[in-house]
Amino acid sequence: MQNAIKYNALILLTAVVTFSGCRKIFDVPEEKDYLSTKLDYTTKSFDPKMGRLYNYRGILNADNSSFPMKFELINPHFGDGRDANDILTKKDVLVWHAEYNGKETSLAEIEAKRHVESRPIVEIRESGELIVWPSASRDLFTPADTVVYPQDIRYFDVKVSNSGGSKVIKDLSLIFKANIPYEPSDDLNQYNGLPNTTTPSGKALKRQFVQSVSNLVGESTNQPMNDPTNAAKGIIYLYIRKVPGGPGNTLRFKFLDKDSAAINPAKFNETKWDQLVHGFNKTMTSEYVQYDVAYPIPVAPGIPTKYTNGGPTGQGNEAHVEFSYSRIGFGNIRQTAVIAQNFRIFEKGDWEIVFHFKTVNPKFTND
Repeated sequence: MQNAIKYNALILLTAVVTFSGCRKIFDVPEEKDYLSTKLDYTTKSFDPKMGRLYNYRGILNADNSSFPMKFELINPHFGDGRDANDILTKKDVLVWHAEYNGKETSLAEIEAKRHVESRPIVEIRESGELIVWPSASRDLFTPADTVVYPQDIRYFDVKVSNSGGSKVIKDLSLIFKANIPYEPSDDLNQYNGLPNTTTPSGKALKRQFVQSVSNLVGESTNQPMNDPTNAAKGIIYLYIRKVPGGPGNTLRFKFLDKDSAAINPAKFNETKWDQLVHGFNKTMTSEYVQYDVAYPIPVAPGIPTKYTNGGPTGQGNEAHVEFSYSRIGFGNIRQTAVIAQNFRIFEKGDWEIVFHFKTVNPKFTND
């Protein structure tokens, strides 16, 4: 039996060597990869907001073409033919080289998982995915206005190739929109990034409201504050804004009463402060709670953690915070009040998120 196995193996090896030799003797061409003539992008128009990372996945129909393929961004130009090589400008960006999981125990541990690289602002990956890095900024690009003229649109082509040939996919378009550094951002004009007004030429600022409240009771009304847009029940404004003079990597939470005086955050006595955000070195004062954080927030959008919307099984594209306190209501029933908010911050700095009880203060005392 062993001799038979050895004999069969020898025959197979001889056949392989003979076939390889024949290819060379008879000049048989090597097998080539397949490149479909129908290979194309299913999405060809992109309108990223400056200052944000965009990874456009699932936009290539390879039509069974063979990978690996080489993708090259070529011929960047405006609609009127002008050169648009500015999209290939290289700038420093943060690139992950180790997996972020939301369990890091220090800011240094997070930062050790990413490093600075010089990358073109617009880049095509070997998978065909389009990347627009957050290094896009106003020093290179004028944000689009309400009307975009054809001559102001940037276009580019993508050359795709493998050993089976090459193909050029023409006229993918790119329109940069204004840098909006946080979400929700109803209080900002989406075209210029300035404070939004209720009418185009008006001076009254447009405000945004807290996302969700439950079991809050008005101090002066004893009525449920279940609609943060209702002045009679108690409007609750949301402000996301920068704090001057900080080290550049902090996030604080603050509460204001109807007189714009700070509410001691300790009154939100059921809040899990140590699990609120993926932050460190918590500082609690009578006016705010502050953390050292890594930006953007979430630091790795799309990776769900206990700090993001839906928790570890959610989408992971927004940070999620909840502030709560309990009190004894009528009937000697304990009530737990909750304020919940999803948000994103794209720009590194010192930021604060403020919850302003504009018309009615919340009731913290027992009935």
